[in-house]
Amino acid sequence: MMTELNTTDRARLRAQIIDEGLAAALAAHVAGAPRADLRQAVATFVATAKRTMTPPQDVIASLKAHVQRDAQPHVSAGEYPQLVQLVVGWAIEDYYQS
Repeated sequence: MMTELNTTDRARLRAQIIDEGLAAALAAHVAGAPRADLRQAVATFVATAKRTMTPPQDVIASLKAHVQRDAQPHVSAGEYPQLVQLVVGWAIEDYYQS
């Protein structure tokens, strides 16, 4: 028997899907996918965070955690800070654009 999801369950499911999208985009980026795909994943992540009124510092912390978990093991030590700077820069732009 299936029960209908309540609001909290739906929000968790949406967050999980968005997180999975960002994780997939990071993995694809380190494998050589176009930067535009990662850019779109960050924009989607930030847009959803804004809709749920997530504070900007939490968005940035979450993005950094994703990059550390999903990309750091697969990039060189020199590339990692550049990737973090790129993703955080995009997030800040997206968060504060009107």
